[in-house]
Amino acid sequence: MSVERSEERQVAAPTAVELFYRPGQTDAIGAVRARDTAVTSQARRFADAVVALVLVGVGVLLLRAGEYLPVGAGLIVAGLAVGALIPLQPWLVGRQLGAALKPYGETRAVVDTTGVRFAAAGIDQSFAWSAWPRYKETPELFVLLSADRKSLGVALLPKRGILGEDGEARLRAVLDECSLRT
Repeated sequence: MSVERSEERQVAAPTAVELFYRPGQTDAIGAVRARDTAVTSQARRFADAVVALVLVGVGVLLLRAGEYLPVGAGLIVAGLAVGALIPLQPWLVGRQLGAALKPYGETRAVVDTTGVRFAAAGIDQSFAWSAWPRYKETPELFVLLSADRKSLGVALLPKRGILGEDGEARLRAVLDECSLRT
């Protein structure tokens, strides 16, 4: 690549975008929901549903046998509890994530083509784009997703914290250049 071409690319690249925000529980729940829709969570939810159905089924069979009434009833209750927790999972995990983020308070994030930097009370972290190879956009958030599809691995960038008139478009341009939209 020639020097001229390298300079042209630098000029055409989107500029850094700054965000100032205080992450809240709603942001955390939204990030977990976005992650769940972006990863192969359907297989995990299907497996949870199978476990719930097996527990209920075995419980019913034990109740019908008549010899193991307490065990059968316990398995049915356990199966129903697992089934009830499946749709609550994003909310429960999001609440935990929100509580973990609360002590950091006001957060400053800088996003550019080199990576993402977060600074808050007690933390100053920089991540290359290899840590966040994918992202998902919601009406309220840009959610950066880790390479490991089985972990929580999210970083949230609330749109309300973006500075500048065209900040949302510039942030989307940086993300589209450096990460894959899911």
